[in-house]
Amino acid sequence: MSDPGSAPDLDALQQVIDRSTRTATASVADSVAYPGRQMNASEFVEFFERVRLLAMATVGAAGQPHIAPVHARLSGQAMRLVVYDNTIRRIDIRSNPRVAFSSWDDKGAAVIIYGRAHEVPGTIRPASTGSSGKPRRIVEIEVRLTRIYAMRAPRR
Repeated sequence: MSDPGSAPDLDALQQVIDRSTRTATASVADSVAYPGRQMNASEFVEFFERVRLLAMATVGAAGQPHIAPVHARLSGQAMRLVVYDNTIRRIDIRSNPRVAFSSWDDKGAAVIIYGRAHEVPGTIRPASTGSSGKPRRIVEIEVRLTRIYAMRAPRR
């Protein structure tokens, strides 16, 4: 994984943010993706590294939504996270790779991130046991970021 604060990665992230802002729906443009509140790539990376916990949304084959908290690492136009190998999110991603994430802080800054996820081959490995005491495994997921709406906290 590369350093998300490097110049090429910041440029790549800024391109995603700019494209997202240009193509935002009217309601998103009016409430999140507008110049007075829109974070730049550097601000987005700083926010992401600070909060680290995101709500991840997937959709099942029959259209049912699923959401769960995840920790993720940012790298350029992608992020990586791990899920347990028996989670519904893993099954969802296999049938529908489109995912969404959101996070916020107590000052009013917030991000909404969309992407396409895939399992990273060869990354299944043992994890700590759960409350049942049974062995568990995790698998790494990579998400290519397709849209980023990142809103600064309001000025007070």
